[in-house]
Amino acid sequence: MNAKRVRKGRPEGLAGLLPEAARALGFEEELRFARTMGAFHDLLREVAPHLAPTSRLVAIERGRLVVEATNPVAAQELHLRGAEFSRAFSERPNGERSIGLTVRVSSSSATPD
Repeated sequence: MNAKRVRKGRPEGLAGLLPEAARALGFEEELRFARTMGAFHDLLREVAPHLAPTSRLVAIERGRLVVEATNPVAAQELHLRGAEFSRAFSERPNGERSIGLTVRVSSSSATPD
């Protein structure tokens, strides 16, 4: 007996099915934000590779990118270069228009009292 399945039509790539599945499951916004986070991480890797491992986009609030840094030094550089990163992110394919950065130091990296 042949257990081989017959494929009908052209095969679709997983990337093409993902948005449709996310929409059907109610995760469309989460998928969009995951792509936005990836675009921000890619930007950091290109423009400031030393910040990529220590920083991540956590939200977009009122047009501002909310970025979390794992240490105060990275947070300070993100703050000082905020206009540059915001402008570059607005021009990226999966980026979003933004008016600036809000930088937070990760609470997990805070030293206990």
